[in-house]
Amino acid sequence: MDYFLLTQDWRYRDIPQLEPLSRQLPALKPEFIQPSDLQQPLGLYMQSHEDSEYLDYLDEALPLVSARMMKLWSMYEPHMSFHPVVLMNPELSLQMTYHLAFPAAVNILHEDSEWNADRTLLQHIVLDRSRLPRRKIFKIGESAKPQLVIRLDVAESILRRDMTGITLQKLEIAAPRTVYRAVQPFVE
Repeated sequence: MDYFLLTQDWRYRDIPQLEPLSRQLPALKPEFIQPSDLQQPLGLYMQSHEDSEYLDYLDEALPLVSARMMKLWSMYEPHMSFHPVVLMNPELSLQMTYHLAFPAAVNILHEDSEWNADRTLLQHIVLDRSRLPRRKIFKIGESAKPQLVIRLDVAESILRRDMTGITLQKLEIAAPRTVYRAVQPFVE
């Protein structure tokens, strides 16, 4: 089965831009937010224009999905948590509802994966075949930045529904290396 890295399509230029989360959520670190941390819908300010395109997937700071993407993901991962997020632009008197996705984190990287010098950014992702979960949507557990991986059947469903703002990159999958030990000859 093939797996894909799901990212936002950066060819879209006129999309809503979130105000810095450090100012909007000073008590929470975005990469560590859990569903239990959020009791009410989360309101976030954004910059947008009248002609801005509201994509089905935004991953600028948090993995935000549209209602139709959430519905699709829920079909494949019924136990995945989502939390409503209202993107607000007071200048345009505009509010758009998205959903913050909480996919399971899976430690799945193969030793051939490549990081930058300070191990903060994955440069080349290789999945370990022996650790592939039964999940169809998950995030890479070893990465500080949320990096979502989807299985082929989910990717096909997304493409069939003509979702906007997504890029799919096929990921390499490698078998774990087998370590052979030298056998000592029997000496009498």
